[in-house]
Amino acid sequence: MRTRLQQFLTAENISPSRLADQIGVQRSGLSHILAGRNKPGFDFIEKMLIAYPFLNAEWLITGKGKMYKEMQERIQERIQETTHENTLENSRDLFSEEPSISDNINLPEDTYSELPKVKHKLVKVLLFYSDNTFTEYIPDKLT
Repeated sequence: MRTRLQQFLTAENISPSRLADQIGVQRSGLSHILAGRNKPGFDFIEKMLIAYPFLNAEWLITGKGKMYKEMQERIQERIQETTHENTLENSRDLFSEEPSISDNINLPEDTYSELPKVKHKLVKVLLFYSDNTFTEYIPDKLT
């Protein structure tokens, strides 16, 4: 696993100390793993996979497969995470032509006439993540 960690550091162009800080482990602990003195434990592997969700766990642990998950798999995981976190009782189609502004705003009824009508169509959504990756989503209606 030491070799794979080195490969990952090279691929991501980050230093061991930065990796240690990003995943929340002691720098000396990571240094011992990279030097071959210690083997990484479950906590270390878990922190790596949480901090870098695009990293293929099977590759990290066993060396089998590719370093990074396939893009489609990464998108599916993000969609499932987002859906799970943002489940609403009255969900709406986010890509409808005229979203109703009044759904989540408690304003007096006569105020709604003063709000501008949305005349723009959604073309693309970019999601930027704290690990400096992003996902581009284009609604099906446009393709």
